[in-house]
This record gives sequence, C-alpha cells and structure tokens, in this order.
Amino acid sequence: MSKKNHPAVWFLILFLSLASQTQLPAAEPTSHPRQFIAHRGVHLRSTIAGENSLEAIRLARRAGFATIETDVRLTSDGQLVVMHDETLNRTCLAADGTRLKEPVPVASVTLAQLKADFVLRASQRHAQTKVPTLREFLEECRRQKLVPFIEPKINDATGAHYRDFIRIADEVQGRAHYIITSNNYANRVIRGLGINTVRLMGILYQTTFEEIAALGNTIMAISTSRFTEAQFSTHVARAFAAGIPTESHADDFARFAIIDSHAIDYVSTDLLAPDLAPGTPILERYEHLADYSLAGPVKDGVLTLPAQEAVRLSRPLPATAFGGIYLELEMKGECKVRLADQEFILENSRMQRRRYQLMVQGTAPAFELVAIGPCSIRKIWLTLAAF
Repeated sequence: MSKKNHPAVWFLILFLSLASQTQLPAAEPTSHPRQFIAHRGVHLRSTIAGENSLEAIRLARRAGFATIETDVRLTSDGQLVVMHDETLNRTCLAADGTRLKEPVPVASVTLAQLKADFVLRASQRHAQTKVPTLREFLEECRRQKLVPFIEPKINDATGAHYRDFIRIADEVQGRAHYIITSNNYANRVIRGLGINTVRLMGILYQTTFEEIAALGNTIMAISTSRFTEAQFSTHVARAFAAGIPTESHADDFARFAIIDSHAIDYVSTDLLAPDLAPGTPILERYEHLADYSLAGPVKDGVLTLPAQEAVRLSRPLPATAFGGIYLELEMKGECKVRLADQEFILENSRMQRRRYQLMVQGTAPAFELVAIGPCSIRKIWLTLAAF
C-alpha cells in the first residue's frame, strides 16, 4: 500500500494540523538553565532610569541580569549612539526637562547637539541623563560584567557601519562577549562580509528556520505572540535538536508561562525580575498557608477556596526602592491573581505548580488571589527581594 493511501499517514497529518491550531494545556515550569536579558536596560518604562541609559545598565546588574539589549543608530555626523526609535521624542526630553514639541530624528542631529540639547526621559530629574554613544554603553557593560545584545537600526548594504560597530564591540568587549541581533537583514550582510565568528541572533517570524540555522553561530528568537503555543513548542524543540540556543520575550504572565514551560535559554524583558540569585537580600517571605488571611478551610495541607473568596496577606509587604517580587503556587481551579501592578488569570485542571516574577519600585507591592470558581491550593510562596 502506498504512503498516499495509508490511514496512519492521514491520521498523522490530521493530528499535526489540529495541533498547530490548538492551544496546549498549561505545563509545569522547567528547570532548564536560562539567562534574563534586560531589554534596553532596566528602565521600567522610562521611570526609574532612561531607556538605554548607563544607569539602566547599572540597575540591570543590581537586579541580577546576565545580559542586556540595546539598539544602535547613526547621528547626522556618522556617530554610533544607542537609541531604539527613529526619533528622540518618545525616549528623550529637552535638556531643561521639557517635552519635545516637534519630531527630532536621530539622523538630524550631530553627536554634540545630542549631548548638549537632550536628555533621556525618566521620572526623577537626576535620572534624566545623556544619550550614550555605543562605546560608552559597551564600556559600562564591561564594567558591570553584562553581555550585550546589540541591534543595529541601520540599513547598510555595504556593511561599512556594521564593520564600525563590530570593531568597537571587539575593542571593548572582545568578540566572544557580545551578540548582534537584527531583523535578519544585518545578519545576512554581516555573514556576507565573511564575518563568521560574531554570534548573531535571528528573529524567526521574520524569516525561516533554515535561514537562521544556515548563518551558523546563531541564537534563534522565537516569539510567543507571533506563534501559537503549539507552533512555539515545535520551533523550540527543533532548535534544541539542532543545537541552536533560543530566546523569547515576555512582560506579562501569559507569555512568561509559555516560556517558563519550555527550554528557553534567554528571556528578554522590560518588566520581569530575573531568577532570584543566592545571597539576594530578602525583605519578606511568605512560605506557609498560615501566613495568609484565608477565607476557606485547610485540610491535609490543602486550602479549599470557595468561589469569589480571596487569599490576602496577613501583613502588608514593605515598600522597596528597587526590588523583585516572586510568586509560586501549587493550585487547581481558576483564580484571578493581583501581583504588584499586574493582574492575570490562572486556570489549572489539575494540581500544578505555576510561578511569576516582577521587578518593583517605590510603593509596597500588592498581592491578592481571588477564586473565580472553587480552588484547591496546596502552596503559596511569596518573596520580596531588595536589589
């Protein structure tokens, strides 16, 4: 019988087709080792520090990040500076702290004008610092022992500017201690120049798996928002089988939960706290159900929480200038969780372990768990750390 007519083959095709459209059930967190990337540094949406600022590098180090991401553009006089947007308006203010009234393209100002007339946006005046050059940024990364992911926002078919920033990165960091990431355009140009020993990161949804793999010495960025969870799982498994490290971005629980249940090597984020490092100062820790204000009975170590009832803290968490809050749950059922300034839904059909972690600053972070339907809860661990 030919493969074309074999019923097992048709069944396999149907299964794979359905799997690509079906949302997979929640999975347990993995124990796969991973590194967190501070996306444009730790700036917490341009509040605690300016985006891509030198202070954002220092805060990333304090929080325990191992790597950091930045973006490179050219000024009108051909100087390489770190800036994500094409214009200064979202991330910068005038030097006197006022908002910019007209669009100011990065490519329209000289480096001297950039340094003299503009500062990076931040909540406190003292944190409104100057836009760094690429060299200044990398020198601070080296001092803080962070590995930078550098994204060129430069379309340069000749590769001349790519050679320039690779030369600077080589001088400051050393070739083995930085990664270039792009929408794959720059990656193709760099490999076309015969530069094969620089590690690259390719973005999968913008090209094919085969193209990124063919570049050699790569990391594969796999999006949780551009792919279904079934597709995400397939891509991660394929990269793992090919020996290609993986990266993904998350700033909310839904995306983090997908990443947390897969063997992802690099987690990029603006808001998540990196995994808690040994020796980090602990401000408060709740480890037992008895530590919480409970609305239901606890029997054999399991809390039965009726619908619409809540678990709250028995004492408020302290405020911290800068820190991280870490939550881990073992529960079954459906509930709404409030953690710091985020809310999310947890739904487990069986008793499962779930976790989440956020950077916090200033006010005392909140925690509340409200049952949507009846919930069974075995453990709630809550830790507040100071960075």
